[in-house]
Formats: sequence, structure tokens, C-alpha cells
Amino acid sequence: MRRVIGIIVGIVVSFGSAAQEAAHFSQFSDAITIFNPAAVGVFHGSLRMNAHYRTQWSQTSPQPYNTMAASLDLPVLSDVTGNDFFALGGYVIKDDAGVTQTSNFNSGLNLAFGKSFDPDENHFWSAGAKVTYNQKSMTYDGAHWGSQWNQIGFDQSIPGEYAGEASKTYVGVGAGFHYFGTNHSNLKSMFGIAINNLNKPKVEYLNTEYQLSTGTYVHGELEFHSHANNFAVIPRGIMYFQGSQRYFVLGTSFDFVLQEAGNYTGIEKEMTLEFGAFYRVKDAMVFETQFNWAGLGIGISYDVNVSKLNQATNLQGAMELLLHYKLGYKTGLKSNHSNERFDSIH
Repeated sequence: MRRVIGIIVGIVVSFGSAAQEAAHFSQFSDAITIFNPAAVGVFHGSLRMNAHYRTQWSQTSPQPYNTMAASLDLPVLSDVTGNDFFALGGYVIKDDAGVTQTSNFNSGLNLAFGKSFDPDENHFWSAGAKVTYNQKSMTYDGAHWGSQWNQIGFDQSIPGEYAGEASKTYVGVGAGFHYFGTNHSNLKSMFGIAINNLNKPKVEYLNTEYQLSTGTYVHGELEFHSHANNFAVIPRGIMYFQGSQRYFVLGTSFDFVLQEAGNYTGIEKEMTLEFGAFYRVKDAMVFETQFNWAGLGIGISYDVNVSKLNQATNLQGAMELLLHYKLGYKTGLKSNHSNERFDSIH
């Protein structure tokens, strides 16, 4: 029974991916540059790297669904026209969907320009553009599609099934807007919107030609910090729409400052511990924790399934691991590349 459920879920995921190509991450605040090109370069430091690994549906399928992603971004020019910056970024995502062996590969190159119109740089508006290279592939053999399997090979004379491999590549373009605001004391805010597949590429896959719909992301967060208590509350949310596919995540993270960074030499490093709880509507409760030290962060999250599949999954969902690093993060006033305009208010 478990295998049957796994194959059914696999088929749904495989053919559902024909209408959309976006992976989602429970720790979405560390994947914003994948979704929104206007967010690249908007961080405290000189270079930022993120790596994600996500595995799910291990309870319903003999082969779980795995997603791996890596991103990098950095500011490359600043103050060309005064109070501005140019930034570059790139990312790769590899998604493997269980027993149907459906694979999605997505890579993107991001470019952003941002500018503040006030001398204290309390508000930054940025616009970004991206170009993506994408590949969809699928392997279907007798081990997974038994109705055509004759114990020797795949008999294509039996109607109603596929046999072999399918692969298709396409190029997409996208654009985004991002806002960053801070009072450089105890309040920070970010908001963004991005649209992918603006060119609506046509894809011929599994003998069917279809046109990808545009995908829209809307995301935001607020950070309220108490210096007296070394504690921050950070409400966060993200929405995604593409055709009939959509999800909505809302929740709050609680950030504890265990050790503050030194202001001058940077020898004393900042140390924080974060806990968060989020609800992905009609799908899962997500619980996450993250430890950060001197720009290096390690995070883990777990999804508790509350959808209609919870009887098959026994409330279990997905586990996600995160590793991120910011070069030049709070290295002290002697640093020449701290990008302090996007300061952390810890």
C-alpha cells in the first residue's frame, strides 16, 4: 500500500511539474535571492553564500523527493550616482522527484541596481532582472510503471504508458522589485515582489506542448529588536502564484543574541540563536532553528504535514538543512568591505 501511494504521489508531482517549475523552501528567508533578483546584494557583508538540502515524502515512497540548491551574490559597484549599488548573483537548483525519477534543473543569473534617496540611507529601493536556464527530464522504466513491464523489458505495444526518457530545456527571464528600510537602531523591514517566466516559454514534454505561466512571488519581513534584552521578533511571510499552483507561508522567528560583535577590531564575534514556527496554508506546520556565529549559519527545519496526505505520512513531512555564510559580516570598523548600509541592528 505504501508503494502504491508513493507511485500515485509521484505521478501527481511529475505531471504537476509540467505546469510549474519552482521549488519551495521552508527556510525561505535564506532563499530570497533565488526567487527575487532584486534582493541580491542586500545584506551586511561583501559576499553571501547559501546552500539548501531538502528531503520529503520518505514515508510514502521508497525513494524520497530531494531538492538541492546553492546561491551566491555580492555587491560589485557602489556610489556610482551616489547612495547606490550594483550587485550580481547566481544560483542552481536540482530537484529529483521520487519513483518517477523526474528531475528539474534550474540555474539563474541575477543583476540588481539599488538606490537610496535619503542621505542617511534609511530606505533602499532596488530593481533586478534574471535569466534562467532550465531542464526537465524523466526516466520511466518497468521498475516503476508495471503495466507495461513483461519481466524482460518495457513492451511499448501495451497502450497507455510511456517507456524510456524525456528531456527538455528552455530559457526564462524574470524581474523583481525590493525594498529595504532601517532606522539603524531597533527596526528593520524588507519587502519584495518578483515575476518569473515573463517570456512564457513553450515546452514540449512527454509528447505534449504547453506554455509556462508566469510565476509571482511576494515576500516580506519585519524585525523588532530589544537591545535591553538582546532579543528580536521577526514576522515573515511569502506567497507564490503560478497558474493553479500556489502556496502561502506565514510565521514568526525569535532571535536571541548570545554575544554581541565587537565594534572596532571585529575580534569578538556575534553569536545568535533563532527559533521559528510557520504555517504553510493547507499543507504543513514548519518548525525551524538556526545558529549563527560570525557570518556563518547552520539551520534545520522540519515540516509536520497537516494536509489530506497526513494519514499516509503520519503527520511527517520534510526535513531541510541550511548552510549560509556572509564574508565581511561585522568584521569591525577597520574593515573595508562591510557593506554597512544594510546593517544588522543586533
